[in-house]
Amino acid sequence: MSSVDKWFPYRRGGGDFELFAFAHAGGASTVFNDLRENLRHDGVALSAAVLPGHGRRLREQPHRRMEAILAEFDTMARADGYAAFTGDYGLIGHCSGALVAYEVAKLLVHAPCRDPRLLVVCGCLPPKLVFDTGMGRLPTKELLAQTESMGGTAPDLMADPDFVAVLERPLRADWEMYDGYTYRPAPPLPVPVLAVRGVEDANVDAPDLMRWRERTSAEFRTAELASGHWALDPDGSAVLAREIATMVSAVRRG
Repeated sequence: MSSVDKWFPYRRGGGDFELFAFAHAGGASTVFNDLRENLRHDGVALSAAVLPGHGRRLREQPHRRMEAILAEFDTMARADGYAAFTGDYGLIGHCSGALVAYEVAKLLVHAPCRDPRLLVVCGCLPPKLVFDTGMGRLPTKELLAQTESMGGTAPDLMADPDFVAVLERPLRADWEMYDGYTYRPAPPLPVPVLAVRGVEDANVDAPDLMRWRERTSAEFRTAELASGHWALDPDGSAVLAREIATMVSAVRRG
């Protein structure tokens, strides 16, 4: 297995544009299934990341700092000569995964490969506004309850002790990564950005979403979905896929 396949084990290609995806805290790659299916009809292939300690990489130690995630990503990309990042591609992340996607975009812009053509950030504060939520330090019961309230994990799974026992380690590590994030001033990305929120999301309001404009020198658009914080349900994924397809068409024409 190549290093890229380890990070993106369900990568299938088959599209004119590839979108590398990063899930929310504790989220599995399967959270993007509905979005992947919708995008497929528009020639966009979505490849979801599996980070250390998650999914099929469960036996690995999860990273608790953004710097560690980026160091491993850079090692992976370099090992294959950045071969996965030579065509038309973009990045998408939901919640804490959007922060990872943003930092990966910064890395790739300075790497010897093609720049991302698009960055999609969904349900995430812009880097300057990220703060320590304390989630990573909560007792187990409170951590799980808070996570369930944000959506993205089926309630029946959250009630399954075996599932919870597996989930807690990567979930807590992801929140520690988010809570320990420090924004370091950087030039705006030369990458178009689509910033997305659910209209009922109490964690990211409309003015917050607009602050993502500061992070790009290229085209910037926003979209609001009829959802709360969790925006990747079947209905939200269908709407988001159309927004992404529109942006992809625009950036490829440009």
